[in-house]
Order: sequence, then C-alpha cells, then structure tokens
Amino acid sequence: MKATIRAAVIALATVAFATPASAVDMMGYFRDGWSVNTKGGGMTCFSTPGFDYKLRLGNECDNYGEWGFQTTIYKDKAGVEVVAGVMFDYDQNTATPTGTNTSIGIQQNYFKMKMPQLAGATFWGGKQYYERQNIDMIDFFFLNTSDTGLGVEDVDVGFGKISFSLFGAAGPSANRIYVRPDFRIYGMPINPGGTLTIDANVTYVDRNKTADPKLDTDGDAGFWVSVMHNQGGILGGSNMFVAQYATGPGAGMGGASSDLNVPGCGGGVPIPCDPLNKNTWQARALDALLLQPNNMFQVLVGGSAHYKKLAVGDVKGNITEYGLFVRPKVWVADYFNIQGDLGYTALKVGGDMFAGAPDDFKKQEAVIKGTIAATLSPAVGEGGGFYVRPEFRVFATFASWDKAANEIGSFLGQANGASNNVSFNDAGDAKAGGTIGVQVEGWF
Repeated sequence: MKATIRAAVIALATVAFATPASAVDMMGYFRDGWSVNTKGGGMTCFSTPGFDYKLRLGNECDNYGEWGFQTTIYKDKAGVEVVAGVMFDYDQNTATPTGTNTSIGIQQNYFKMKMPQLAGATFWGGKQYYERQNIDMIDFFFLNTSDTGLGVEDVDVGFGKISFSLFGAAGPSANRIYVRPDFRIYGMPINPGGTLTIDANVTYVDRNKTADPKLDTDGDAGFWVSVMHNQGGILGGSNMFVAQYATGPGAGMGGASSDLNVPGCGGGVPIPCDPLNKNTWQARALDALLLQPNNMFQVLVGGSAHYKKLAVGDVKGNITEYGLFVRPKVWVADYFNIQGDLGYTALKVGGDMFAGAPDDFKKQEAVIKGTIAATLSPAVGEGGGFYVRPEFRVFATFASWDKAANEIGSFLGQANGASNNVSFNDAGDAKAGGTIGVQVEGWF
C-alpha cells in the first residue's frame, strides 16, 4: 500500500509541475461518512440481493474519492489544443477494519487533441469517463463504455454531434480480449426542448482457440443499442427516458468484459455464469423526472424495469427487476434543506437454471428503503438546487424486506436485504433495520 501511495504522489507531482507555464485544472468527487445501525455496530447498506442498484442517500458502505488534474501541453494559432489528464481514486470499505480495506488506483489517464477546423472534433486516447450517463440518486451508470480506447468525439454534423471510439479490455486471462467499437450520435433536436441520443456498439471476442476453446453456445460477438430522450423546460427541470437492448457477449450492458450481473455469480454460489452465450439478452427501460418549480422545492421521481434472459450451455433462466424511487428536497433557509428518498426494488428469477435453488429463491423478493437527511450546503443557484454540492448531512435510514429477500440473500451469501454488516447477517430472520449517521458529499 505504501508503494502505491508513493507512486501516486510522484505521478501527481509530475502532472502538476511538468508544465509550469500552463495552468493545471483540478476536478474531482468524494464522499466520506460513518453510521451506526439499529442492531449495534457500524455501516449497513440496504438493497435487494442481486439487484442492479440501490438507493444511495444514507446508504453507501464506502468512503470514495476521485481527484483529477488536466493541463494544456500544446496550443497553436490555428486553435489546435492538446491536453493531458489523469485521475486517481481511493475506495475504503467502511464495513471492514480501517487500514486493511483501502485501494488506490487510476480511473482516467488520457490525451485529447481539439481541432476546431474539423467540425470541432476532439481526438482522444487512453482511458476516460467516455460520455457516461447515469441517474445520480441511485448511482446507476446505465450507459458506460469507459475502457481503454482511441477515438474521436464531439464532431458537429449540423443536426447533432457524433463520436466514434474503439475500446478493448482483457478477459479472465491473456487468452481472451474483448474489442468494442462504439458509435454515438447525440444532441439531435426532435421536438421543442427535446433531444435524442443513440448509441450502438458491438462486443467482439478475440480468443486463443487452443488455450481458450470456443463452446458451441458461445457467440463471437454481441451488440448493445441505447436510445435516450432528454426533455427540458418541465417546471424548471427535465425528464430523461432511456430504452436499451443488448444480446450475446454484449448483453451485460457494461464494460467490454461485463457479465449479466447474475445473482450468485462468484462467491462460491452454485449458479453458473456464461457472459459469452449467444442466447443471452437483456432489455432495460429507465425514466427520471426532475422538477424544480422554485428555489424552495425540488424532487426527482424515477423508475426502471429490467429483463435478463440467461443461458449456460442449453440451460435457460431469467431475471426480472423493477424499481421505483423518489428524492425530494425542501429548503428551509438559504444554506439549509431537508431531503430524503424512498424506494421500492423487487427481483424475481425463473427458468430451469434455478431449478435446484431453494423454493424461496424463486419467489419475488423486495426491499423498501427510506432516508431523511438534514443538510447544509451552498445556496440554490440559477440552475436549481437539486444538484447543489457539497452537502454536509446528518441522516437516518430505515429499510424493510420480505422473507424471500432473507432466503435469497442467504443463498447469495448476502444474508438478507442488509448487506455488508454482520449484525443483520447474524439475525437471519430480521426483516427490518436502520442506520443513523453523517456524510459529506460533493463534486467540483
């Protein structure tokens, strides 16, 4: 760990001082906090076992930070500009002893070359947060292809902008690599105040056929298509609707080597995973409506539905997920607000793949989670108050879950709807719990 920290400090100094004539821009994000739970002990996070996301307010079991730096290393009279950037991150799991649970890494490391004479194109190479899309209140990045790559983005074609990049990532070993070409067109005006984004990519699997032989059910490639509509001008806010479909090796809807997040993948749980199966597919729809009618009140309302068709060899299975969530914020003074969230997430499995699982595993499981937080932050700005940061929070969280969540969670090694905490794990029949804690969160 000391060697990793020392290397990070040296790299940071190199970026900061290699070009003393150029300004270094700093950007980042971090959250830190702690809590106690109603069973006694530390941080607990409540989620539906196997679900793709959880409600994050007062419900994050790590302290996480990203610190990024970018500087111009070349600029000429034609307007061509080259920048270099790097971003370090740390992640500390608050459910394990301090000093044994912190990792430090590099999230971004890139060059970008902006060429205004080529329709505003920016050529890039390395690793960056490549036009990621997410719903912040559930911390769910539904469109994220941020592997190592090379490409061009922000090319103005009149009716919108286009990007094309080629990504690659190693598989479980050096005997397999996933190659992903990605094409995106975005910012297309299709109605007053509304724009359309379309992203399409292919995941091609290149393998050493001797060391990593192909199975009869494996696919050589899969695809992933996303369509997103953003509508502005709705009571000071906006609405985002997303529809996605992916199949074969691309069905994981994630990085180049992602799987379908099958409940039980890994951890010794007897449910196999096969991310290459040509018979797998996934469909997903999400909606997030942000309303900011005035400086005193803002609210985000959303929901999602996911259907995953799984296959391992010729054995089939399926997972159905759906969730509803709301996060209101009420300002009682210029620098003080009361906010909260409330959500319902449910999951059900079916098919021959799960035939050998306990009966309760095949029932629908559900978790209801809610939080209220007294919050200190900067005053509401011109863009509204929902995303004003940083926030200093004192929160109370409560969750309840059903018997199926206990049984399924136990089968998955999570014990119940309360993950990352031994207090609830030891109480296998618990169906409710809560936490009280503090947190600071912000980006800059």
